[in-house]
Amino acid sequence: MASPTYDYVFPAADSIAAQQAIGSASVDPASLMNQINTSETGNLFDSLNSAAGNSSQALTYGMYMYRNKTISDIANDLTNKNKSVNNGASDTFARQGEIDEWQAQNKLDTFFFLQCLFLYLTSIIVLIFLQKFAIIPSSTIQLFIAILTIILIGILWNRAYYTSKLRDKRYWNRRYIGLKDGGVYKAPSCSSSS
Repeated sequence: MASPTYDYVFPAADSIAAQQAIGSASVDPASLMNQINTSETGNLFDSLNSAAGNSSQALTYGMYMYRNKTISDIANDLTNKNKSVNNGASDTFARQGEIDEWQAQNKLDTFFFLQCLFLYLTSIIVLIFLQKFAIIPSSTIQLFIAILTIILIGILWNRAYYTSKLRDKRYWNRRYIGLKDGGVYKAPSCSSSS
């Protein structure tokens, strides 16, 4: 019996094992070839799938590296450009931070007054409730309302005066202290010798 010849090679089985398998009477050569083909096809698909996954991961990594480098280059360019600007414009970011701080402090100051107004109105409502049920006499309630109104107007006046006269115009959360406030300033005295 002559052994069959094949036009292709199966890496999974060497030629001696294939001839012995084909030569044996208990093994069908066609089923053996199908098993080898199925095994090789499965191995090929597994290899291709893992290679595709690795390729995808490498592309994603490269994309993120490129993006990070681009962002870093933009930040370095902006920093160098900001450093190279003349006439004090390089303080733009610092000044914007000061303006943001000013706005935040202004909002806190406004919020403080609104809290005081809320407490004032709440206490007025409680006092009117107590007057309606005759727990506190009317004259006492009027006295409390007058005192609370004076306190609220005092807080408003204090905040407005402090903002318009004493607050530093550049650093809003600080008080402006001039030479007169520090006791350093001395009025110029000109004694003319005529």
